[in-house]
Amino acid sequence: IHELLSGKPSAYRDAVLYNAAGALIVADRAKTLKEGVELAAKAIDDGQAKETLAKLVAITNENG
Repeated sequence: IHELLSGKPSAYRDAVLYNAAGALIVADRAKTLKEGVELAAKAIDDGQAKETLAKLVAITNENG
């Protein structure tokens, strides 16, 4: 997961991007798979996804 969130290209990243794209379409945040993949890739590549994971870990550790 850390390699994925660091932007390392892989088949795993591709699968995550397409799954995220589908979720973004369902959530009305993207109209096409291409648009969804672009949004998901941007979230990974600009560090947003890594930041969100860090926040989730912090919250989980506080409540654990």
